[in-house]
Amino acid sequence: MKLIKSMIYLAGLLTGLVVYAVSKKTLPFAYQGMVHLFCITKGVSNDVLSAVIGKIKKTYDFGAAEGVLAVAANAEKPTVIADLREQGYHVFAEKLPEELCERLLAFAVSHPSTMRPMDGETGKKAARVIYPRGNPETVRYDFTQQDLLDNPDVQDLLADLSFATIAQDYLQSKPILDVLAMWWHTNYSDKPDMDAAQYYHFDMDRPKWLKFFIYLTDVTTDNGPHTFIAGSQKTGNIPASMLSKGYARLTDAEVESHYGKQSVVEFSAPRGTIIAEDTRGLHKGKHVKHDDRLILQIQFSNCLFGAYYAKAKLAENSTDKLNQCVEKFPDVYVAFK
Repeated sequence: MKLIKSMIYLAGLLTGLVVYAVSKKTLPFAYQGMVHLFCITKGVSNDVLSAVIGKIKKTYDFGAAEGVLAVAANAEKPTVIADLREQGYHVFAEKLPEELCERLLAFAVSHPSTMRPMDGETGKKAARVIYPRGNPETVRYDFTQQDLLDNPDVQDLLADLSFATIAQDYLQSKPILDVLAMWWHTNYSDKPDMDAAQYYHFDMDRPKWLKFFIYLTDVTTDNGPHTFIAGSQKTGNIPASMLSKGYARLTDAEVESHYGKQSVVEFSAPRGTIIAEDTRGLHKGKHVKHDDRLILQIQFSNCLFGAYYAKAKLAENSTDKLNQCVEKFPDVYVAFK
């Protein structure tokens, strides 16, 4: 029965890939086939698919990287990539400049965001409000990709090719900037919230990807540090008992009973901290007990085949820095054209 299911999922995935190659659209059953095959093969299917993509999509020559992560993207790149492959994450010594963090924080307390419904609030309308800092009304507030793409500071950050350089080496393929997000986690609830991603889970939106998490507020153990299970991104390192549940959220006890507490990495760090992570591994945002946490996420993938995201476009009046990068490296920004 398992073999039959695998063959059905494989057929669906292969059919969907052919359709995607022609139309650039992912059929829902093909995406589900990719997810199911990942769970059945413990990651082997994604590895094979990514190897093929790497052969087809040759890498860019970005030259010597400049920007926030210039040192990491040049002299220290072998160490960064080795960390990502072995443990699934790397915390950079370089930080986002303080003045940029301050401007993005000011944006986040003055621009409308979306109140994400909590556990048990299925069907509740997601309201757009300005985050009432100090008096939250839900656990998570999200900014849209379009909100962020229209922000000049974010635009210049997307033109920082030191991020793309690192992503390209890890993906072994031309990187595509495809997911941009920023959100608040608050102390509204006295317990973790599944819909706010405060339980362990793995991501599976694309064949392969790399996320950069940037802290825009100081993060302590009590206000929601990002948390990761070291090494769980490796092929075969998530047990079948967990993968059989698919996208189901996992409790701390369930995860720690398999990996041990020594594998839990909790990223308590000052604002400006930048973390690269392969979220194919198990991760979560820890429950916020006090205050709040603001985080910016930039994701690069090797292909746009996969999950659906609402369309967002680069602003016509983007900064000169971003416009120059789009002209020189168009495939990096194809998701937002």
